[in-house]
Amino acid sequence: MFNIGSFEVLLICVIALLVLGPERLPGAIRTAGLWIGRFRRSFYKVKSEIERELNADEVRRQLHNESVIAELEAAKDGVEMAAKETQASMNKIVNSENFDPGASRYADGQKASSDAESQAVQPETLIEEVKSVGEELQKVGDEVKEGLYGLGKNPKLAGIEKSKEGDTGKSGKATS
Repeated sequence: MFNIGSFEVLLICVIALLVLGPERLPGAIRTAGLWIGRFRRSFYKVKSEIERELNADEVRRQLHNESVIAELEAAKDGVEMAAKETQASMNKIVNSENFDPGASRYADGQKASSDAESQAVQPETLIEEVKSVGEELQKVGDEVKEGLYGLGKNPKLAGIEKSKEGDTGKSGKATS
């Protein structure tokens, strides 16, 4: 620690012997050893306590990140389930026996009040709309998955970084 060699230790012992004398030198060495031991023990105790606190903070941060990821995963599953239910419902409506693409919007013989309401709904149009909605939901799901697994760090911090990137202009300077 102090880079003291054997010659320096011998020189310190000779000076201590001359200053303290042979009667008090063993007691002084014993006292100095006790104080050095206490200092080392307290130093290592503080060091281990700091390391334990740092590890506890890291564990807390990891648990928080895992809970956030679990919440995002649950939300993603909910969106995917809603998309599948919607697509199944639309397919059921389009494939039903009483679905008449040429029928007006009003059932049971009631007349439409305008020409726009009386236009027929084409099944091909509905199928294309369902497919486009499904594709959009798939894109959103991919973006969520990329946000979950592509970052490798705290999602909240990544969102802050993305918003800062969005605030930069072409010159690279942040706009306020």
